[in-house]
Amino acid sequence: MRQVDFGIARIAHVMWEAELEELAGQQRKTVHLTSHMDCELGQWLHGEGLRELYHLSPLRQLVEVHERFHRSALHLLSIAASATPEQLDQGMRQVRTLSRDIVYIITEAELDYLEHKPLEDFSTHPFKTLIHRLFNIHLHDSGDAINRRVLEVSQARLMHLRWSRQLLKAFQHWGKDAALQSAESCFLGIWIREVGSRNRQHESLIRELEEQHQLFHQRAEETIRLLRRKNFRKSEEAYQAVVQLGREVLYLLTRIEMALLQSGEVAKPVNFLGH
Repeated sequence: MRQVDFGIARIAHVMWEAELEELAGQQRKTVHLTSHMDCELGQWLHGEGLRELYHLSPLRQLVEVHERFHRSALHLLSIAASATPEQLDQGMRQVRTLSRDIVYIITEAELDYLEHKPLEDFSTHPFKTLIHRLFNIHLHDSGDAINRRVLEVSQARLMHLRWSRQLLKAFQHWGKDAALQSAESCFLGIWIREVGSRNRQHESLIRELEEQHQLFHQRAEETIRLLRRKNFRKSEEAYQAVVQLGREVLYLLTRIEMALLQSGEVAKPVNFLGH
């Protein structure tokens, strides 16, 4: 199977969003943007990709979301010169939402791929150390050539999604047996405190991530409290806020990864699929 680098694909669409923001703000005159069929991710999706990985439901969902992203972005690009500020703002809201959807769906596909493939199949994977760390399995390492910083961001992104999925189990039986980790003690909270906070160059992004992550935990705790009171309607509203905040956390981690790439601190993002 021809491989597509999902790390690059995920970051490329966030980068297009950032460039369109500059276009809408009249800080840029144009954006080099291809159609959904012509970008590397689109060529793979509409070629051999889905045939080989059709069992990953997020990838099937990605086909539609990816097409909508490109159509919305190209429409915004076509009206940028003559549109009113309100039209530009409306167009950017669509692009922002779809950009976050792409990040979330690709992260889901990555985690599904890792969780359902036998661990021994990763023995020659360039990121085998991270993969086995995700699943708490020690594997003797003969010396992976990996970049610590980008691996730490990718691990934080995957672990956050995994924790978010497990959170659903805590909501069963009206939250009776739920025991949630605090924002400070979960994997991402530790990463923010011990790793992210030391990165002064991207301090504003780290601060925004920390704020959203704190809110994510607050709303998760609120959901449990409401469930225990058997207030189903309000607990559902709180949980939907948890879902949206979780998606924002994944998006911000990708923004941090993109910033590391643009600053030259890392050479390339992590690619898990297709090995």
